[in-house]
Amino acid sequence: MIQELISGFATIMQPEHLFWCVVGITLGTLVGALPGVGPVTGIAILLPITFGMNPISALLLLMGIYQGSMYGGRISSVLLNVPGDSAAVVTTFDGYPLTQQGRAGYALTLSAVASFIGGVIGFIGLVFLAGPITGVALKFGAPEYFALMVFALIATSGLTEKKPFKPIVVMLLGLLIASVGVDPVAGTERFTFGVLALWKGINFVVVAVGLFGLSEVFVRMEERIDLQEVRKKIPFSDLFPKVSELIKDSWAMIRGSILGFFIGVLPGAGATIATFLTYDMEKKLSKEPEKFGKGASKGLSGPEAANNATVGGALIPLFSLGIPGSGTTAILLGALMMLGLQPGPLMFETSGNIIWAAIAGLFLANVLLLILNTAFVPLFAIAVQKAEPYLGPIIAAFCIIGAYMLNNSLFDVGLMITFGILGYILRKFGFPLAPLVLAVILGPILEDNFRQSLMMSGNEISIFYTRPITLTIFIITLIIVMLPIVRKLLKMRRRGISGV
Repeated sequence: MIQELISGFATIMQPEHLFWCVVGITLGTLVGALPGVGPVTGIAILLPITFGMNPISALLLLMGIYQGSMYGGRISSVLLNVPGDSAAVVTTFDGYPLTQQGRAGYALTLSAVASFIGGVIGFIGLVFLAGPITGVALKFGAPEYFALMVFALIATSGLTEKKPFKPIVVMLLGLLIASVGVDPVAGTERFTFGVLALWKGINFVVVAVGLFGLSEVFVRMEERIDLQEVRKKIPFSDLFPKVSELIKDSWAMIRGSILGFFIGVLPGAGATIATFLTYDMEKKLSKEPEKFGKGASKGLSGPEAANNATVGGALIPLFSLGIPGSGTTAILLGALMMLGLQPGPLMFETSGNIIWAAIAGLFLANVLLLILNTAFVPLFAIAVQKAEPYLGPIIAAFCIIGAYMLNNSLFDVGLMITFGILGYILRKFGFPLAPLVLAVILGPILEDNFRQSLMMSGNEISIFYTRPITLTIFIITLIIVMLPIVRKLLKMRRRGISGV
């Protein structure tokens, strides 16, 4: 295995292959930075470039686009509060507050380093754990995925916080929004109110861009901007995290990377769940959870590491079994077949030199992205500082363009504006936005797996507690729900004893 990997590195160290790797990461970063585009759309749009190319060059280009788009999604999230894709939503929680504090360069560099560490750990996992992990992932069926979705919603929705009412309300609202459209089984309309454009449902990008991006414009319209304060010079040293700060966040990055890698292996789970779960994990482990959402470094570094670690995880079922674990790897599956490769158990034997070169290219793309993204940090920081007084119109323009590009539809733009107003109202009354967006993303997956589970069991609900993995996940979920209640009871008991 090590010899094959070394051979893969030797193969890609040719001018032609290096050129296409650099082209891939550059295009991927630019595409990923556009709101609503993301890696799936980015690879789909740029796939025709690979027609007629050498298979190794083509795969290096695609790997570069994949990794570059994962990196690029954080740029608009940190600078504009407009998530590039669903996985970048979490980046806005603490990345944008850091920008508001004049620490845009710090946030971008920290996220670049975290992304690099996540990508490297994902790469190591892909190289050494592909076989064993693929076997475990195959044991996940519809009931297990349903349990995993429930766990993700409960764990990240704020049910474990002191005041869970508001997160519960917005989570239920998100599930309601996710149900809009045509019922996938019965074929009947749900909450479409006779509007044909709603038959296909409401895209999560429209919801996320409106809730986070456009609502920020409305909030800015209320605020007065002190131009003298905004244009104050930022010391060059403040653009980059100190080594001590990186070391302080190192365990958050490692934890996020490991969690992101294993979730990336599971088909259908993906980077979105990985980033939300990592954020929730870091908030619970933190000694200062109240700082999360206000510019906490671990709230940015942990999820960013998880986001990029999912890349290595998602490639395991693709290369080893020919099963795409996400929308992005589904596009890559088509690309592999178009190049004359057949993903599956025999691919490492029949096309091992090409695949190991592609895996080596994944690591190379990570290194190049760290160098390029860090080098451009001063440019990004200065640009956002100069544009600060005009960011409202810029964010609004990005939101409108991102919503329109989805389906070339003005109706989507109107929906985005509606969700922007809703986001503004929710923010004014202190409702969290994250549970709503996550519910919109996971709602269809939750419903599909629930219905498939019932079909498998002949409508017997016992399927959810007779399968070991499903039962284990539900028990963990129940423990998470019960923990705050137990803590409250213990506090009341202590007070009663102390009172006596």
